[in-house]
Amino acid sequence: MTSPTHTLVQLTDLHLVADGEELPHGVDTAALLERALRAVEEAGFAPDALVLTGDLTEHGRPREYRRLREIVEPAARRLGAPLVWAAGNHDDRAALREHLLGEPPSAEPLDSVVRVGDLRIVVLDSTVPGHPHGALRPAQLERLRAELAEPAPAGTVLALHHPPLPSAAPLAASIPLLRREDLAAAIAGTDVRLVLAGHTHVVSAGTLGAVPVWTGGPLATVLDGLAPGAALRGLAAPSLSRIDLFGTDLITTSVPIDARRMSDVGSEEMEPALEAFRAALAT
Repeated sequence: MTSPTHTLVQLTDLHLVADGEELPHGVDTAALLERALRAVEEAGFAPDALVLTGDLTEHGRPREYRRLREIVEPAARRLGAPLVWAAGNHDDRAALREHLLGEPPSAEPLDSVVRVGDLRIVVLDSTVPGHPHGALRPAQLERLRAELAEPAPAGTVLALHHPPLPSAAPLAASIPLLRREDLAAAIAGTDVRLVLAGHTHVVSAGTLGAVPVWTGGPLATVLDGLAPGAALRGLAAPSLSRIDLFGTDLITTSVPIDARRMSDVGSEEMEPALEAFRAALAT
């Protein structure tokens, strides 16, 4: 059986609030985050990284980032997985740096490069402080081109909050990533294998030029992709995303967090059937 060379777990749009607070309609974002991390731990595999693609908090307050750190860092240590953080439009750069990353506060974009073995993860800060839409500065794109000039052995995953995709949903279409064609030009012909994003609160997939784009599902409220017209319809359907890379191939999987389990056949019981299928393929 072919195993993935790398597996990433994406969490996005957490909208974490301070202890004792909830989002509207009783959404307890801390409890959802804890359940998501517990699900990853119980899955029995060690992801190569946990990638969190923005709107980490609801208000960008110091105490929200401290609470986020208290929840996520112990789980990441148990998993042995590095944390990769991207900022979203609900985040505050200075507070995020100081109270989540333990760095001096700064309003500069939170761009970074993380190496996970021979895989490179490049994070771009697509936020425009004070506004919900996204944009990338020319200097960010120039640094991106310079970084991508030398390919990584297993390629590159690019992570940012605002997806570089059009949207049929009126709200998402009103707060997009501006000039996504500039990003498309910057990554064309490079080793970028996948773009990971969030922001829209709708699971979706598309392409930026020839590069796949995955917009992960949020932990906070999901927006109904079939709501009529400009209607905004929220759903309780939190999820995380699993990204598996196989040589030159990859697959992205949306994993529900609160879904009702209908069956549970153990690995020991399933393995003989799987082995029979594999044997049939070999004949």
